[in-house]
Amino acid sequence: MSSDTQDYRRLIEIGIALSAEKDLDSLLERILVEAKTMLNADAGTLYLVNSRNQLEFAIVLNDSLNMAHGGAKGDPITLPEIPLVGEDGRANMVNIAARAANTRKTLRIDDVYADPDIDSSGVSRFDTLTGYNSRSFLTVPLKNFADQTIGVLQLINVKSESGAFVAFSEASVPLIEALSSQASVAIENRHLMDEQSSLRRQLEDEVDERTEELKNALSKLSEAHIVLKELTTIDSVTGIRNRQYFEEVYDQEWRRAIRQSYPITMMVLDIDYFKRVNDTYGHLAGDESLRAVAATINGLFNRPSDVVARYGGEEFVVVLPYVNAEHAEAKAEQVRNHIENLIITADGHQISLTLSIGWASVTPDEGMTSRSLVACADKALYEAKGGGRNRVVQGTIVQA
Repeated sequence: MSSDTQDYRRLIEIGIALSAEKDLDSLLERILVEAKTMLNADAGTLYLVNSRNQLEFAIVLNDSLNMAHGGAKGDPITLPEIPLVGEDGRANMVNIAARAANTRKTLRIDDVYADPDIDSSGVSRFDTLTGYNSRSFLTVPLKNFADQTIGVLQLINVKSESGAFVAFSEASVPLIEALSSQASVAIENRHLMDEQSSLRRQLEDEVDERTEELKNALSKLSEAHIVLKELTTIDSVTGIRNRQYFEEVYDQEWRRAIRQSYPITMMVLDIDYFKRVNDTYGHLAGDESLRAVAATINGLFNRPSDVVARYGGEEFVVVLPYVNAEHAEAKAEQVRNHIENLIITADGHQISLTLSIGWASVTPDEGMTSRSLVACADKALYEAKGGGRNRVVQGTIVQA
């Protein structure tokens, strides 16, 4: 298994673990620890933006100094906040973390003392006080769905196999940016769930005496729940529905199709030779290509009952209730043709891709399982791949 595959499988595992974390302090600690581990960084800090437009230290870890502040188990943090805007009203661009927050861009600094654009006085005071040797920095903004900075993840000093401090590689940037994207979603979800819990407790305290206020608060709670549910069904890379949403809706649609005796079509679509995109142009271009393909597929299915979702990796699924084999074949060819003629501009590169599509249609009965249609379409996809790719293949499902 390649290093890239291992890294991105690890990202998936981390994303699942972060989404299950129920305590904000534990969540923040997990994010920083995982980031340090992935890049073998000696130290790191996670900041959160407060209501006064400042960066607050949420957790600070430093292996060489045996330092752990903040998080779920560390010592209390007494470090001052970092203003994002100076007294003159201008954005703070001299502090590394503030610059990343204000520009919403990743900063990779090989030697903080040699960078003329960075004020290293604070770093120097810290190093003088502790005897530490701060050198390389990798600083990534944490952004919400509105592209607003909600925090900053900063790693310091990569440890080589010999134990020496070296600079962060360019190849480590997309990996830590992907982790930061997952972390941002997890933090936003955690805030929403904490807000939900806070509202619920408030309602329980006031229900007997404030009937009208209770109704208003319930409305807010319902809205927060809707937003949270929506967030948990969206794939963070492509912006379309995720596998969890597909599985929930597909099972419901399957049972309805049995009751009402109407056809249902399943398509499984896979981008051909997608690994070459990541290997040739990098993972940022790969992610942009995934988003472009996903948006194109999603735009071709406009009925309320249609479901387009990312199934995993570079694979997508489409569920089409009330669509028989004749119409499904034409629709699959339309999708394949659109992707074949799509020119994607990704990270400064012009990229062309093709799709292999397997599909199957059936009017289900009680003797069938929903998985049988998925398996049939998936088998057809592999026939399309084996037949030269950039093809549409129909699967035939056997009914009792």
